[in-house]
Amino acid sequence: MNYETCTVLLFGHNENLEQELRRSGMIVDVFADSGLCGSLKDASANSKAEFFLTLRADGGFMPADVLKVADALLADPSKVYLGERTLPEKKSLPQNVYGFLSGLEAKDITTSLYGMSREFLETISCIKAKDGAFFQNIPLVARAKNILVESVLVESSTNETPGWNILLSTGKLYQVFIKFSIAAFIAYLVDIGTFYVFQKLFSGMDDEFKILTATVLSRILCSIATYLLNRGAVFNSNAKSTGAVVRFVILAVGQLVASWLLVWGIGSLLGGGDAVNTMLKVVVDLVIFLASFTIQRDWVFKESKGLLK
Repeated sequence: MNYETCTVLLFGHNENLEQELRRSGMIVDVFADSGLCGSLKDASANSKAEFFLTLRADGGFMPADVLKVADALLADPSKVYLGERTLPEKKSLPQNVYGFLSGLEAKDITTSLYGMSREFLETISCIKAKDGAFFQNIPLVARAKNILVESVLVESSTNETPGWNILLSTGKLYQVFIKFSIAAFIAYLVDIGTFYVFQKLFSGMDDEFKILTATVLSRILCSIATYLLNRGAVFNSNAKSTGAVVRFVILAVGQLVASWLLVWGIGSLLGGGDAVNTMLKVVVDLVIFLASFTIQRDWVFKESKGLLK
């Protein structure tokens, strides 16, 4: 394959790797392993290449890894490609937490090997981050910009399982979840408050139907607030309105049924009562809230070009 349109942005010194990549026909620009944001901006401004690959010289990657990512990029430049090394098969708890917060399924979340077009490089080079978290932020920023990121399994491997430091290195990991939590808290006040009020209004009913009625009415008001806040302020979704509404309604109904059955079922075992049912609803809806975050991000407000694989 012709690699003359590819420029490798190599951070740090690795003479053998540099020479092998040049022999393949690629242009290799070497930078100090610091000031990464400025280096990418300089590369996008000064280089005439169509495609770019980034990696740290000490990242354990081989020339074949870079070529494999380049092949994927040249075959379909509409995505950003992540060079994924083979890691221990079992994911660590920090990896699972990271995946929950980011929506990124790739196991190698500390990789520095990426492939992207000039257009995407210009977008991603606007990242404001410390060098230690710069590469980790690339897929997070790409997702926020609705750029598809795809993992490419390369030949290299690493035995270093990401630790808790990956959850402390960048605030961008938490931005969407924090906004989601604030929006949910606003809607939750509506939900819990109206749930308690409706229980009092329908106090003459049996517990089963009183809880159902209060749950339905409070959930309707909560769902309207949630949809408006999450679509506009949290996920900045441009997904087709009709499809997003339908998916949101399906999710809302599922949450409603789950909340009703769990509160009523567990409340019956504990003897019922308005105060008990309200406290149970707080706990049950917290669990539903965590599940709802990933469902809304990856399904309800998903755009076809905004997925991360």
